[in-house]
Amino acid sequence: MAALIPKETIEQVKDAANIVDIIGQYVDLKKKGKYYWGLCPFVSENSASFTVDEEGQRYKCYSCGRSGNVFDFLSEKKGLSFPQAVMELASGLGIHIDQKYTENAGSRFNEQEQHLIDLNKQAAEIFNHLLLNTDLSGQALHYLEKDRHLDRQTMIDFQLGYLPSDWSLHQFFDEKKIPIEEQLTSGLISQYDDGSFHDVFANRVMFPLKDSYGNVVGFSGRTLDSTNSAKYINSKETAVFKKSRLLYHFDQAKQAAKLSQRFLLLEGYLDVIAAHKAGVDYGIASMGTSLTKEQLQLISRNSPKLTIAYDGDSAGQNATWRAISETRQFPHLQVDIVTIPAGKDPDEYLQEKGPEALKQIFEQDSSSINDFALEYLKHNRNLSNTADLSAYTTDLLTFLSEHPDPIANDLTLKKLSDQFGLSRSVLDQSLTQLTRNSPQTRETGLQGFAEPDPGPAPVPAGAATSLRDPISGQQAMIERKMIVSAIYHESVFKEIEKNQTFVFQSPENQLYYFLIKGFRSRHPGMESIGSALMENMTAAEQEKFAPLINQQLALYSTANTDAIDDYIWQLTVRIPFEKQILNLKSQIQTAINLNQSDQIKELNVKLAKLMKEKAENKHD
Repeated sequence: MAALIPKETIEQVKDAANIVDIIGQYVDLKKKGKYYWGLCPFVSENSASFTVDEEGQRYKCYSCGRSGNVFDFLSEKKGLSFPQAVMELASGLGIHIDQKYTENAGSRFNEQEQHLIDLNKQAAEIFNHLLLNTDLSGQALHYLEKDRHLDRQTMIDFQLGYLPSDWSLHQFFDEKKIPIEEQLTSGLISQYDDGSFHDVFANRVMFPLKDSYGNVVGFSGRTLDSTNSAKYINSKETAVFKKSRLLYHFDQAKQAAKLSQRFLLLEGYLDVIAAHKAGVDYGIASMGTSLTKEQLQLISRNSPKLTIAYDGDSAGQNATWRAISETRQFPHLQVDIVTIPAGKDPDEYLQEKGPEALKQIFEQDSSSINDFALEYLKHNRNLSNTADLSAYTTDLLTFLSEHPDPIANDLTLKKLSDQFGLSRSVLDQSLTQLTRNSPQTRETGLQGFAEPDPGPAPVPAGAATSLRDPISGQQAMIERKMIVSAIYHESVFKEIEKNQTFVFQSPENQLYYFLIKGFRSRHPGMESIGSALMENMTAAEQEKFAPLINQQLALYSTANTDAIDDYIWQLTVRIPFEKQILNLKSQIQTAINLNQSDQIKELNVKLAKLMKEKAENKHD
C-alpha cells in the first residue's frame, strides 16, 4: 500500500492553519460573540447559519448540518480526498511534505499523464483569458451573451473560453519550450501531411472537460462557423481523457448531489449551464455520447437517484429510452424522467419561461420510467389496430419484466388495462411469465434489501464437480465486511470513499452503503453510527439492516484500512480475473467434450494470457 502522510505532519499542518483565515477565503465571516458567522457555502440561504469556532478550530452549519475541521471543509468544498486536502493546505502554508507522500495523496497520475494535465490547465487558462480579456473574442462573446444569455460570472464559473483563428496556441507552446511530442499527444495540436502544425480548436468556443477531481483532462469546442458540419468536436482520447468514463460538471455536481440525493442527467453542456442558472447545481451531461456503464458507476456511487432530463424532441426521447435501458445494470439506482414541454431543450425553456419555471420542472415534474415507457412505446403505432396494440402490449410487458418494481408495475398494468380494456388477469399472467425468464431476474434475484449471497451450494459427495462460479460467496462476504466496517469505523468509510470508481456489485450492499454515506456526510466525526442510522430507517429497512448491526460485528468488522484497501483490490482486480479464468476453463471443458482441437488451442492461448495478466496485477 502507498505511504500515508504521517500523523505528526498532519498535526503540523493543522496547527499552522487558522480555520477562520482558510474559510474566510470562501465565506464572508463576521464575529458575533464567541463565533464567526456567515452564509453557508454549501447550500443557498438568506440568513447566516454557518459558524466558525476559532478557539476550537471547527466549523458547523445549523442549516445543512455539516461540521468538521479545516481539512473537512476543504474536502467538502473542493471535492478533495483527505490526503489531497492536507497537501493543498500544506502547500499554501509553505510546509514541505516528502514526495513519497505527495505521490500518494496529491496526484493520481504518472509523469507523462501529469504533463498532459498541466498542458490542459494552461490551455484552459489561455482560452478563458482570450474570451474575457481580449479584443479577439467579439464573435464568441456575441454568441454566448446574446444567443445563450450567459453573463460574465457564469463564463468564469464554468471556465468557458475561446480560441480565435488568428491566434496560435501552437506558437505559444513553442515559445514556452513545450516539446512538440507533448503538444501532439494532448490533442490540442495536429499536424498536416506537409509537416506543418495547426490548432485543432481554432474558432471554437471552448468547454473544459474535467475528471472527478476537477483536473482539466480534455476539451469540447463549439464551432462559430455556420458552414462547418462538425458543430462540436472533443479532444482525442489520451492517457487522461476517456470520454466514456467522464461526465461534464461532475466534479462540482457531486457536492450538490449530496444534498439533493440525486443527479440530473442532461443532454449538453449548455443545458447543464442552464440548470445552474436556474439554481440546480447537480446537473451533469455525458458529453455527446450514449450513457455508459462507467458513467453510471460514477453516478450510482455518489447518489441513490438519477433524473434523466434530455431534450423534449424525438432525438432526446430516443436518447432517454437508451439511457433507461443502460440503467438496468444498476437496479439500486432509482431513475425518473423529466420531459421539457413542447419539444424544447432546457436552455430554450429557460429563456421562454424563466429560471423558476425550469427549476420547478427539474425538481417537481418528474415521472416514473414506467410512465415514460407507457407513452414512448406508443410512438409510430396505430393502437386501434389489433396487431399494433398486441405488439405495444408485449413490448411494454417486456420492459416491466426487466424493471421489476411490484408496486410501480401494478399501477402501470392498471393504467394499461383501463386505457385499452385489456384483461387484468391476462396481463398479470403474462408479466409473471416474462419476469421469471428475464435476465435481470436471473442475475439479481429479489430486488431491494435482501440477504447476502451465501455463495455456491455445496456439491454432494460423489457428484461431478462443475465449473460453476465458486467465488461469488467470497465476493458477497468481502462486500459485507466492508459495509459493516464502514458502519463502525469512520476511517474505513473514508478509505472506501477514496476509490471514486468502486461500486458494490450487490444491489442490496450498494443500497446499504448509500444509507451509510448519507448519514456520515451529515454527521462527520462519529465513529460507530449503527444505532443512530437505524433510527432514520423505515420498519422494513430496520428489519433487513438489523443483522448487520446486531449480529455480524464480531465476524465482519475491521478498523484496518490496509485490509479495506486489500478488499477493494480483490473486488476490482482479483475476483474479476478469477471469474474470467473460470469462464475460460468452462469453455475449454466444453471444447474438450466436443473434440474441438482448434478451439481448445485458441482458448488455452487466451487462458495463458489471462493468467499472465493476473500475475502482473498482484496487490502491492
